[in-house]
This record gives sequence, C-alpha cells and structure tokens, in this order.
Amino acid sequence: MLTDSNNLLSQQWLSLHNDHEQYERYALLIKLTATVMTLTAFIFSMPPLSITSLLLITWLLEGVWKTFQARAASTIITIEKQLIENEIIEQSKKPITHCSMYSQWQDNRRDLNSLFIEYIVSSLKPTVLFPYIPLLILIITL
Repeated sequence: MLTDSNNLLSQQWLSLHNDHEQYERYALLIKLTATVMTLTAFIFSMPPLSITSLLLITWLLEGVWKTFQARAASTIITIEKQLIENEIIEQSKKPITHCSMYSQWQDNRRDLNSLFIEYIVSSLKPTVLFPYIPLLILIITL
C-alpha cells in the first residue's frame, strides 16, 4: 500500500519539480520583457519616470512569480517529508535519498538574519542584478 502511495507521491514530486524549473524559465522571460520594454520606451522618448515605473512594476511582477515558485517548493518539501516517512516505515528506519532535494535545502536554511544576508548577497549576483540595475542606471543617465 505504501509503495503505491510512494509512486504517486514521486510522480507528484516530479511534476512539481518540473513546474518549479518552468517558473525559472518564465522569470527569465520576464527579465527579457523588461529589457525590451525599457529599450522600446527609450526609442519612443517616454519620460524617465514612466520608464522607471514600468521597470519597477516588471521587477515586482518577477517577485510575484518567484513567490509562486517558492510555494511550489514548499509543496515539494511536504511531499519529500511524506516520502521519507513512508520509506522509514517500509525499510525499517532506513530513509530514502531520492526525492529529497528541497527538504535538504530547507534543513540547511539558516536563521532569519543569516538568510537576509544570503538574500542580499544573492541579489548582488549578476544573474539577479541583470537587467534591472543596468536598466535603472540607463534611465538615470539619459
């Protein structure tokens, strides 16, 4: 009985993991849209305040999208915990190692201050800074 349940949970984990990765692809699409939108606004000589507003709205939209991604990760972690619990019952307390990526990440999280610092450091990485900060600089300088 638990094996059938584990198979279903594993399928759900895989589906949600694929969705989680798809969210990442769409986040990139939002970044590309922000870039094209900003450059198009410059071509049509929109006021800097309007361009900045559009860019900040797009940045916020990506934040909302990443929140959806985080919610998917939360569900994945719940599934992983259930899989591990089921496997412990089936395998005489020998936990599984597959389908536990998100749980392992969750278990290695730090306290709130450390997590905030980690987010700041991550925000300074080129993959996150781009395209918002360069576009904001472009708006300010033109």
